[in-house]
Amino acid sequence: MKSTKTGQSAPQNCLTKLRQNAFGAGTGFSFGNRYLASNWSPQKPAGWLPARLTRAIGGLLALAILATGGVSTGQTPEVKKFAWEESLDQDPASNDFGVGDREFDLRSRSLFDGEILAGFEGDASWFRIEDGCIVAGRLDQPIPKNQFLATTEKFDNFELRLEVRMRGQGRNAGVQFRSRRPGSRDDVPAHEMIGYQADVGEMQTRSIWGALYDESRRRRMLVLPEPPFDVPWTKPKNADDDQTDAPEETEWVKMRIVCYGPRIQISLNGTRTVDYLETDDNIPDVGVIGLQIHSGKPAEAWYRNLRILGLD
Repeated sequence: MKSTKTGQSAPQNCLTKLRQNAFGAGTGFSFGNRYLASNWSPQKPAGWLPARLTRAIGGLLALAILATGGVSTGQTPEVKKFAWEESLDQDPASNDFGVGDREFDLRSRSLFDGEILAGFEGDASWFRIEDGCIVAGRLDQPIPKNQFLATTEKFDNFELRLEVRMRGQGRNAGVQFRSRRPGSRDDVPAHEMIGYQADVGEMQTRSIWGALYDESRRRRMLVLPEPPFDVPWTKPKNADDDQTDAPEETEWVKMRIVCYGPRIQISLNGTRTVDYLETDDNIPDVGVIGLQIHSGKPAEAWYRNLRILGLD
């Protein structure tokens, strides 16, 4: 989100396991090759005919149909609809465009291996790796402007799952998707991003967890969950009662983002917070994914277990 957000973070002594070429390297993920595998080859069924003979029979049948004026069933051909179109007359709460847990576990791939930030680009001074997580922000100083760590790969229809938590005084972050970096013609600072954002944290003391915001484009909330999805902030479990300087933090929250055509769904811990239909044909349906820490007071947003699956 833009300057209306008031949260952010700060890291201290951290050793970031980064290779020199970590930022900007390719992920190797392509939706054009979703199904890997296998040394599978089709088996010839009983009664199988040689391809040439099959084509010849098909050609003779086609000529016979043309000679008789074609085949008429007396019915209007059925036009196949996309899943999102079929769902418009259904209860949105009962409709899910993603896949089940088992299929996701089997077919999804990791966006982050817990070791290096290959396949991402951004300002390395505001992002680090700790305990197998991507940590955005700092706890030792305010964050002067929004920062984003973005994939170098673009995605269109997908299901993304990850876990996120926050620490510190700033309480604002989010996950960008179908987004892009600003170009020279955009009236947007180069460090920003343009696109959808699944929000994390609070804005003016109100929870915005699981909200859908349009960053640097329409600059407004597209969906604000009602009632708010509240996530408690507590002192670390290992902090003493008199340790007043210990930063407050949240528990890990499971986030799920599904994009299919113009439909966008966001869920937190299994609860649907957004079911949105984009009606503006000028809004791109493809883009990068980015992890945000918002400008403001010292804060950290922690991200882990990032996995994605392309959807047909």
